[in-house]
Amino acid sequence: MKLQANKKSFSLLLFFISIPTYSSQYEINFFEAFDEVYVLEVIHELKYESNIKKIKILLDQKKWIERYEIQRNFFKPSSINIVSRKPILVWNDKNFVDRNFFIFPKKESSSSKNILKINCPESLLEEVFKWINYPIDEAENRLLSINYDSLEGWIFKFEDFEAKFGKNLDTKKFENLLKTIEYLYEKRKNPSIVDLRSDAGISLKYDK
Repeated sequence: MKLQANKKSFSLLLFFISIPTYSSQYEINFFEAFDEVYVLEVIHELKYESNIKKIKILLDQKKWIERYEIQRNFFKPSSINIVSRKPILVWNDKNFVDRNFFIFPKKESSSSKNILKINCPESLLEEVFKWINYPIDEAENRLLSINYDSLEGWIFKFEDFEAKFGKNLDTKKFENLLKTIEYLYEKRKNPSIVDLRSDAGISLKYDK
């Protein structure tokens, strides 16, 4: 399992391969759409638009669209095929980030329930992005959020505990976390905090 939140389950109807709807002259198909808020916005804006140039300008402004194709047909309705970007995390509650590290705005009403949350300064985002796919066996303990604290550094919040990494992320700390998780499951221990900040070793804190 990867060190990231579960990104496969979107309960919206948009999870299907495509959703045909219609503007004045076009059938609009959405592929891999992740949120109906964005889809409905495009449907509304294209509802009465038939000018190809204006349609392209509008779609080019939508940062959540990875690519699109406009097909002109003579014997059946022309179509607009829209492929959505697939966000793997939410950054500072205001932006989505996809697997290619492309950042695009998150609407306030947009759903992000099953997506990893990261809160950190912009200067540190790329650093932590490189580590979120580090392979680690989480069993049933899913990673929920990653936060950077100016005093404590990086804090990875899992369902059952927090892992404190300090201000630097490196392979050794992730390997130690993996070994610690395996140990905890084997011994059936449930600490609230796994502290990886010290070079002297790992400390575990238990709620009283």
